[in-house]
Amino acid sequence: MKRILTLCLLLLLCVTYSMAKQEPYSDVLNIKGTLKSPYQQIPAGSPVTIRMVMKISGTTQYEAGIYYMTEANGETFMLPQGGLSQIELASPQNTTEFWQQIYLTHHFYEQKIKTSELEEFRREVEEESREYLEHLNDILYEDAYITSYVQGIVARMCGDNITTYRNGNLNVYVIQSPEPSSFMLPSGSLIVSTGLLCALDSEEELTAVLADEISHYLFDHQLNNIRKAERRAQRALFWADVFSATSYALEDAYYYGGNERTLGASALADVGTIISLLCLPVIDRLGMNYSDKQEEEADLLALDILTFNGCRKEALGSALRKIRDYYIRNRQTSDILRYNSIDKLQERIAQLPADETDTAPADRPYLRTVYDAVNFNAALNYSGGLFKEAIMLTQKNIDNRLADSQTYLLMVQSKMALYNTEEVNEECLSLLDKAEALPHATRNPEVSKQRILLLMRMKKQTEALHTLQDYMNLLNAYQEQRPADREEQIWIEKEMNWAQLLIEKINQI
Repeated sequence: MKRILTLCLLLLLCVTYSMAKQEPYSDVLNIKGTLKSPYQQIPAGSPVTIRMVMKISGTTQYEAGIYYMTEANGETFMLPQGGLSQIELASPQNTTEFWQQIYLTHHFYEQKIKTSELEEFRREVEEESREYLEHLNDILYEDAYITSYVQGIVARMCGDNITTYRNGNLNVYVIQSPEPSSFMLPSGSLIVSTGLLCALDSEEELTAVLADEISHYLFDHQLNNIRKAERRAQRALFWADVFSATSYALEDAYYYGGNERTLGASALADVGTIISLLCLPVIDRLGMNYSDKQEEEADLLALDILTFNGCRKEALGSALRKIRDYYIRNRQTSDILRYNSIDKLQERIAQLPADETDTAPADRPYLRTVYDAVNFNAALNYSGGLFKEAIMLTQKNIDNRLADSQTYLLMVQSKMALYNTEEVNEECLSLLDKAEALPHATRNPEVSKQRILLLMRMKKQTEALHTLQDYMNLLNAYQEQRPADREEQIWIEKEMNWAQLLIEKINQI
């Protein structure tokens, strides 16, 4: 009953204030705290509850400005914006209270854009973001489980509390890219690359990166940067250049080992398509080339988000170090997608909390969740000629005892692309043995084929002949399992012809 009376009183006050040109900037709030010093007739130490943020245009009682409708000791009063420092805010008890406090202390409620000109500008930017997002469909990582997993982290962290005065909710899109990147479009679409999932080692680190991108969105950094750039008139010409570049990329998708059948995962996008869609001009166009000050603002807010969610503050620095290390390994020190340069990344890292040991605890559940994405990105790197990166990724799954036959196969393919020594060839044979010795694993025809290629390289034709016969038997068995699948039949016929021709070639040697 008391709560109903309170709400009725608030509504009455809103009606009264509206008659005096008052404008609510928030919904009904429940932000609790304690007065640090006496205010009007209310003594210090009194519990208070902030119920609403309002703009007052000026009355005989109040000067024009932002006020906080506040309750204390059964009374309601209007606290001016400058008086917020007199309240010691209580620790939030749930996600809603946390985000209400964040919006209050960072003055996000006051960022509500009211002029028709800016509303029109925001709609235009959101429309442009959605148009770009449609083209990102060409490089989506189509694994519903991984997308749901990342979306779940965002939902747990934010709920529906951060899209006040914006249309829709935050949506996660996982895209194929070797680079460890994540960025938030002005429309509220959070883009996460498979490269980022592979570079990190814990859910805390992923949460930290996501919190940082969401923070940029809350501060409206993208929109502010786009407004400053003042290049909207070139919109059609700019995107025509970007999207025409993708049309020259190969339309055919490549799969692990050239064979979709062994995957059960998303097809590999053409590398040219990825490069044309994820480029610095696009990042700059959509306002994500952040200044040092903007990065600092977002980092500080991300640390607060991590703390409330029970994560270590050190996770953000740990994640950024692993992103930095990726670019160092690949000798890319400048013009880095989203992060500008190694030097800029290092400056950010230096300002963040760091673990004394500089090591995060192993997060087995996270590693198990993303192991297939690690395999996938290994294949993506392999198809792009980044063999050392592919080896490093497959080794990660092996070291974490998460390797499957595809992991060993990709490791062998990458090593054979780089080396041809007796020692490496013997190591590759051992890896293929491990792939075929995995318990409860269905035999992977691609492993047998890779063994044949390896044995031929090692000039072990007799062993290759035996493996070829085994490969053909495996294909026959596979054909019986899927007699109605026309694409599979075409592939099997092709492989049978290849095997038969190779047998003839060996017999001629």
